Amino acid sequence: MVRDIAIVLAGYLLGSIPFAYLITRWVTGKDIRFEGEGNVGARNVLHVAGPVAGLATLLLDASKGAAAYYVGHRWGSSQIVLYLAGFALMLGHGFPVWLRWRGGKGLGPASGFLLPMWPYSVLATVVILIVARRIIPDFNLAFAVAGAAFPFLTLWEGNNVEGLVFIVLFLGMAGLKKLVDLPHERAIRAKSGWIEGLAHARQARRHNDT
Repeated sequence: MVRDIAIVLAGYLLGSIPFAYLITRWVTGKDIRFEGEGNVGARNVLHVAGPVAGLATLLLDASKGAAAYYVGHRWGSSQIVLYLAGFALMLGHGFPVWLRWRGGKGLGPASGFLLPMWPYSVLATVVILIVARRIIPDFNLAFAVAGAAFPFLTLWEGNNVEGLVFIVLFLGMAGLKKLVDLPHERAIRAKSGWIEGLAHARQARRHNDT
C-alpha cells in the first residue's frame, strides 16, 4: 500500500515538472503562462520561443509521461495503480505546485504515458491528427477527431473495457483542464493577439486577397 501511494505521488511529481515554463524562461526570459495562448504546453512554446524550444518541450513532456508509466508498470501492485499513476501525472502537469497550480492540458505527457501501452494506436492517432490538421483549421477540433479515434484503435492491440474506460477518463482530464483554463486563455489571447482556427483562416484569406 505504501509503495503504491509513493508511485501515485511520483506520477504527480513527474507531471509537475514545468518544462514549458523552464525552457521558455531560459530561451526568452518570458513567462509562458502569460504569453501566446496562455497555455503551459509545447505548442505555445513553439509560438513564443521557436520550433527548437517547442520540440524540446514536447519530447521532455512525453518523456515524463513515459517515466510515470515505467514507474507504475515496474513497481505498481496492479493495473489500477498504473492507471492512478497516469491520472496523477495529468494532475501534476495541469496543476503543478511550482507554478501556483497553473499548468498545461497534458497532451504531451499523455502521449508519453500511452505510447508504451498501445504504441501502434498512438502512432496511428498522430497520423490522423496530422491529416485532420491539414483539413480542419482549428487545432482543438482536429485533435478531438484524432482523440475520438484512439480508443477504437486500441481495440486492435488487445485493449479491453477497463482500458477503454481508462482512456476516456484519462484524455477527458485534458478536456476538463481546457474548460478550467478557458477564461484565463481568452484574456491572454486577447492581450497577445492570438488568432486560431476559422478566424485565422479567414484572416489568411483576406491577406492573400490583398
